[in-house]
Amino acid sequence: VMLYGFSLLYGFSGTTELYGMAAAMKAGGVSSGAILAIVLMLIVGLGFKVSAVPLHFWAPDVSEGAPTPVAGFLSTASKAAGFAVLARLFLTVFPVEAALASVNWTTILAILAAVTMTVGNLLALPQKNLKRLLAYSSIGHAGYVLIGIAAASRLGIASVAFYMLAYLVTNLAAFGIVMAVGRVTNSDEYDAYRGLSRRSPALAL
Repeated sequence: VMLYGFSLLYGFSGTTELYGMAAAMKAGGVSSGAILAIVLMLIVGLGFKVSAVPLHFWAPDVSEGAPTPVAGFLSTASKAAGFAVLARLFLTVFPVEAALASVNWTTILAILAAVTMTVGNLLALPQKNLKRLLAYSSIGHAGYVLIGIAAASRLGIASVAFYMLAYLVTNLAAFGIVMAVGRVTNSDEYDAYRGLSRRSPALAL
């Protein structure tokens, strides 16, 4: 879906250079319907990569089934790359200006952000496996980051960079603890963490 969106973007603009695409979009030669179709296709592809709702369905199963270091990588580095591409592509190719007022992608992302942060956090509550809980937590975080991109401003992008830095450090630490405990208990279930404060106070802290 995302590649089809890219092919349409190239077809209408005649270039693969981002600023050239932006110039073609601003020139008014592309209908608002075509721009909307391109925007939606790109959101589907990149939304899947950053596990935004409703394209999040793969994340919990992959996090639970994959080795913990792989799950930690997919939840952090891969997601950060997805957000970098999303921000760079949309803010450059589809600048928020009068020429594109008919296709307000910031509103689409804002709605996606609200749904993602709500669904991600609510679905995290009933989980019994810590890796699945962290996966749903990362879905919720995706919603928070999308707010900064939807703001479509310098301050919004600075907020995304700051948030992603804090998210990377804390989430990698969380998956590191899951890996450390899992090696001893051979389990990622909540029950494996009972009494952790007595067995390993530093790790529990």
